[in-house]
Amino acid sequence: MKLLHLLDWSRISYVARGILVGTLAGIVISLFRLFVEILVEAVIEIYHFLNGNPIWIIGWVGVMLLSAFIVALLIKHEPDIRGSGIQDIEAQLYGLLHLNWVSIIWRKFIGGALAIGSGLALGREGPSIQLGGAVGQGVNHFLKGNRSQENILISAGASAGLSAAFNAPVSGIMFILEEVHQKFSSVLLLAAFSASITANFVAYQIFGVEPALNLGSMLEFPLEYYGHLILMGIVLALGGWLYKEVLLVMPKLYSMLPIPPYLIGFIPFLLVIPVGLYFPNMLGGGTGVINMINSSSVTLWLLIGIFVFRFVFSQISYGSGLPGGIFVPALSLGALLGAIYGNGALMVTGIEDIFLRSFIIYAMGGFLTSVTKAPMTSVMLITEMTGTVTHLMPLAVVCLVSYVVTDFVGSEPIYDELLYRKVNRRPSIFEGQVAEIEIHVESDSDLDGMTAGELTLPYDARIIKIRRHDNEFMPHLDTTFSAGDELIINADKGFLSEVRKHINKFN
Repeated sequence: MKLLHLLDWSRISYVARGILVGTLAGIVISLFRLFVEILVEAVIEIYHFLNGNPIWIIGWVGVMLLSAFIVALLIKHEPDIRGSGIQDIEAQLYGLLHLNWVSIIWRKFIGGALAIGSGLALGREGPSIQLGGAVGQGVNHFLKGNRSQENILISAGASAGLSAAFNAPVSGIMFILEEVHQKFSSVLLLAAFSASITANFVAYQIFGVEPALNLGSMLEFPLEYYGHLILMGIVLALGGWLYKEVLLVMPKLYSMLPIPPYLIGFIPFLLVIPVGLYFPNMLGGGTGVINMINSSSVTLWLLIGIFVFRFVFSQISYGSGLPGGIFVPALSLGALLGAIYGNGALMVTGIEDIFLRSFIIYAMGGFLTSVTKAPMTSVMLITEMTGTVTHLMPLAVVCLVSYVVTDFVGSEPIYDELLYRKVNRRPSIFEGQVAEIEIHVESDSDLDGMTAGELTLPYDARIIKIRRHDNEFMPHLDTTFSAGDELIINADKGFLSEVRKHINKFN
C-alpha cells in the first residue's frame, strides 16, 4: 500500500488519458486513411475505364461537380475545416480560436476524404492531425477537464493523428513538441507519447507494420560525397521558400477570379479530370510519384517536367482552401528535386547511380524542413516512413543545411504564416472573457534578462505567473526573466493575437 502512495497519480492519469485519446483517434484516423485509399484506387480505375469509354466522361463530370458541391456545403457550415487544419490546432492551443469538435470530426472526415480521394494533390496528414486534435478535445469534454488539460489532450490527439496517418509514432510526438508547442513539457510528452504509440498500434491492426513508403534497401552514403548533400540542401531550401511564397499568394489569386468565393473549390475538382484522363500517375498527394521515380529510370528533362506539373497542381489544389494537407505533396516535390539533382550529379561527377535513391530520400526531408522549419520532425518522419536508419546521418545533414539556409533568407514556418493570416483576418474586439497565453522565453532574446517592470503589455494584459523549472511564482516589478521561463499572461480573449504579437517582438 505504501508503494501506491509513492506513485505520481497525476502523471499516470495523463498516460491513461493519452491511451484513451490514442485509441479513439487511431480508429478515426485509420478509417479516414482507409476510406481515402479506397477512393483513390477507385478513381484511378474509373479514369482507366473512361479512357476506353469516353462517352461516360459527361457523367463523371457530374460526379465531380456533386463532390465539389458537398465539400463547399461542408465548408460553408464549418469554415475551420478548410486547408490542412494544423494552423487551426495551433490557434486553438494558443487560445485564439475555439473549434466545435463534433462538427470538425464529421465534416473534416467527409470533406477531406472527398477532396483527397478525388485525386487532388493534397495530403492526408493535415486532416488527420486536426481530426486527432478534435478527438482529444472531445475526450476532455466528456472527462470534464479544465483548459490546461484540454490543451494537453488536443496535443496528444494531434500527435496520434500524424502517427496513425503514416505509421510514424515518434514523428507524431516530435511534431507536437517541435512544430506546434516549440517547447518541452514532461506532462505533454507523456500524454503525446501514450496517444501516439496507441494510435500507431491501432493503425498496425488495419494496415500492417510495413512502412508507409517502402522504397527498398540503401547503401551507406560515402563520406566523400557529403559535399553534394550541402549543395542539395541549399537547392531544397530555395525550392521550399518558393513553394511557400506561391502557396501564400494563391488565395489572393483565386479571389481575383470573377466568381463567388464558394465556387472556388469547384475549379480544382474540374481541373483534376484532364489530369486523370491523360496523366493518371500524377493523381493523388504524391506517394505514387515517389514510388515511380524510385522504381524506374526517368530522364532528367522528364523529371523537370513532372516537377513543374506537380508544383502547379499542388498549388491549385491547396490554394483553393479544400480540406487537405501539404506534407505528402511537399515530400513528392522534394523527391523530384532530389532525383533531378542526383541525375545531374551522375552526369557531372560520375557518382554511382546506385545512390540516386539516396538523393531522393534525403531531398524529401530537406524540402519538408524548408517548408515547416521542423528539421527533427522531418528526419524522424522520413526515417519512419521508409523504415530504415542507414540514411540517418546524411539525411540529418541535408535537413540541417536546408534549415539554416531557410532561416538565413528569413522564411517562416508555413503553418505560422497560415495561422497569422487566418487570425489577423478576424476583427479584434473586447469580449469580456479572460484567457491565458503561455510564452516561452527564448535564449538571447530581448526578453531574456528583461525585468517584469520593463515589459509593458497592451490591452490591460498582465503576467500572473512565471513557471521556472518545476517551480511557479508570482512576479514583481524587479523579477528578471530567464531563458526557459514560461510566462503565464492573462488578457481579454478578443485581443490575444495582438498581445502575443506584441510580446513576440521581444522574443
